[in-house]
Amino acid sequence: MAAFTLDMCHNQLSDGFHDQLHAVSKDISSLSDYEGHLSDKAQFLLDAVLGFITIEQNDIFKVLTIASVVGVPPTLMAGIWGMNFKVMPELNWTFGYPFAWAVIVASGVVPLIWFWKRGWF
Repeated sequence: MAAFTLDMCHNQLSDGFHDQLHAVSKDISSLSDYEGHLSDKAQFLLDAVLGFITIEQNDIFKVLTIASVVGVPPTLMAGIWGMNFKVMPELNWTFGYPFAWAVIVASGVVPLIWFWKRGWF
């Protein structure tokens, strides 16, 4: 408003009022620049916090991925061998029960070893 008044009514203003409006116009420009600086700082801090949250979420998803890859195959094997079918070849094997346990344990341990060698935990 001060800049508009200076531009439109510069002939009709007294010298003192003209100087005051000019000072006000400079103050407003300075405050506007300062507000832009503060806004940029706040945006930077928001971006930094968002980055930290993203890193935490990635760590959580990594844990959930490991848990699902390690937990699903043994559950699948136990679910299949836990069904009551009449014809299951493993039931007639001498070592069918220990074989089933070995496969279930191996299907959980092998992914753990793989993740450990890759440095995931």
